[in-house]
Amino acid sequence: MRQLSADLAIDAPADQVWEVIGPGFARIGEWASVIPASAPIPGPAAPACAAGAPAAGRVCATGVWLFPRVTETLTAYDQARHTLTYQARDLPALVTLACNTWTVVPAGERRCRVMVQAQVQARGAFGVLVGWAAAAQTWRNARLLKADLGHYIRHGTPSPRKQRQLRRAAKSRKSAHHYDGESRAGGW
Repeated sequence: MRQLSADLAIDAPADQVWEVIGPGFARIGEWASVIPASAPIPGPAAPACAAGAPAAGRVCATGVWLFPRVTETLTAYDQARHTLTYQARDLPALVTLACNTWTVVPAGERRCRVMVQAQVQARGAFGVLVGWAAAAQTWRNARLLKADLGHYIRHGTPSPRKQRQLRRAAKSRKSAHHYDGESRAGGW
């Protein structure tokens, strides 16, 4: 099993950042450029182990051809401690486990750290390659998440990179709608 982690220093109070990470869990696609789109999992509320969570989980468009859509189910949620854990489903068969824990910790009055700890387990030789690719992707995503989250917290709007992504998606939906006469729910 591969353990991956990132520690993001954010210039904002922990409570403010937690509102985006925790209660805003299903809306990550609104601000994070590494997630082109997201929506809450439809259906019943979060399981007992994630009591108090804003949703049972989320469905994310990934922008990755191997698994273009991933369902992330909350398995733990602690509003007071500013931490949540989710497990991914709908992954390729060679990935046997993918879970992630996000924790927001104060680092002063106007600063905090967002700690992201992931576990990925894959099988076979191709699985080893997937593990290495996941590690590389984690470093890239951490850099983008830090920038996108910091901008969203400071300005209340998505980063310029995310805004470009959203404009491209809207243009693509408009073209698809014009082409086949149907709208596409959620843009993906």
